[in-house]
Amino acid sequence: MSTKIVIGVLCAVISVLIILLFFSVFTWKSSVPVVRMPDAPGASTIQYTPPPRPKFAFPNKEQLANIRAMSKKTIEKVMDGIYIANNYALGNVVMVETAHGLVIVDTTENAKSARQILAEFRKITGKPVKTIIYTHGHVDHIFGTPVFKEAGTQIIATRTTVEFLKREQGWMEPFLRRSRQIQSGSFDEDYALKIPIDVRYKGFTGETLVWPTVTFDKYYTFKQDDTVFELYETGGEAPGHLIIRLPQKKLVISGDLFYASFPNLSTPMLAPRSAEDWIAGLEKILNLDPDYLAPCHGLALRGRTEIRQRIGQYRDATKYIHDETIKAINAGKTVEEAVRTIRLPDQYARLPDLREGYGRVDWAVRGIYHCYTGWYDGRGAGLNPLPAAVFSRELIQLSGGVDKVLTRAIKAQKLGEHQLAVELADLVIKANPDEKTARIIKSYSLDYLGYLNQNLNMFGFYRSAAAMERKKAGYKP
Repeated sequence: MSTKIVIGVLCAVISVLIILLFFSVFTWKSSVPVVRMPDAPGASTIQYTPPPRPKFAFPNKEQLANIRAMSKKTIEKVMDGIYIANNYALGNVVMVETAHGLVIVDTTENAKSARQILAEFRKITGKPVKTIIYTHGHVDHIFGTPVFKEAGTQIIATRTTVEFLKREQGWMEPFLRRSRQIQSGSFDEDYALKIPIDVRYKGFTGETLVWPTVTFDKYYTFKQDDTVFELYETGGEAPGHLIIRLPQKKLVISGDLFYASFPNLSTPMLAPRSAEDWIAGLEKILNLDPDYLAPCHGLALRGRTEIRQRIGQYRDATKYIHDETIKAINAGKTVEEAVRTIRLPDQYARLPDLREGYGRVDWAVRGIYHCYTGWYDGRGAGLNPLPAAVFSRELIQLSGGVDKVLTRAIKAQKLGEHQLAVELADLVIKANPDEKTARIIKSYSLDYLGYLNQNLNMFGFYRSAAAMERKKAGYKP
């Protein structure tokens, strides 16, 4: 046997002996944390009388007049050959008339509304629909297409929009349909409070999607008859969102980058939208310097001065919230700390274009924050949290039982402290999902939270949540 082989064998033996010695000295314990599941608390024995029905938070005639105006169907003539169908559905339809045909921008969310709009357009012109453009892939902009589409109609969108639609109308469709229903306030309708002013969105009824036939990245231009169309991919409201410029008419069709509310940068149940892209899209509109702006929600804007002022303010307010959120992240603040401290300055908050009727500043802060960070805040407790039932049962036991927690929830409800009432009731539900009284208490405070705000999305979310709690309790109001 050679010397090298002998040395190799000896080294291997020594290594094994060292490993055995190491394990004989050090003992390894399980790294799995100890989790003890306390017993579920018993059912409550308290008597509960629901509070009076809440009233809508519309304190003046002006706001009611705005609601009525928003529901009035109109065909707005922006200029010769450019028309906007307003309030037939959630989204607008823009018609551009060229020498021998029509370009339709967005098609609404259902065939019924699309037929009404097309009937009105046909009073203006009988020209064929040669082109349809999708500004983006949200359902309120694309599902009326079968009504407008004719033989040979081309349908244009960005490639990113096509990929977005493959996800939204493919493997994620069941969740997205459910989340939109919850957002609209239409979930478990039989268990929700009836409302005197129906502000729910019910337009999308599951029509067939017509896929784009022409796709592009970043920029695309075409000429229909004597009219030039320039399409710019911006992102913002949705991946692949585009805006359209008609240079000869000094018009920009802005899609959903501008409407009369603080922008909906983050819908709570969906992935946050890119504030960076939204700001860049608004910058692009300003750089194109239009004399007319046709949004896909709301009425047209006219005049370079007004457009520059209103789009500029919209951009500046959005950028302010984005930049302040980045500062909070870099300062080590948690998302809750950022939400509590970041507000629009008065110069923006008082503007009608930036009221929180659709989007909300606090939701935007959460969305921006989580666009740039992970789910862990670095502070330990949230890295591997206890199951909700464990912590809830411990707290209820420390509090003296379910009846004491729910008695405090009822008192909070009577005092108008509805968020506290909801969270206390929810503590009991997490500890014992079969607890019906807690669900009923929670549902009524959810009603109040919905009715006492002036944000359409928030109203819908609360209305659906209240209905879900009542359904689980087997209780109809």
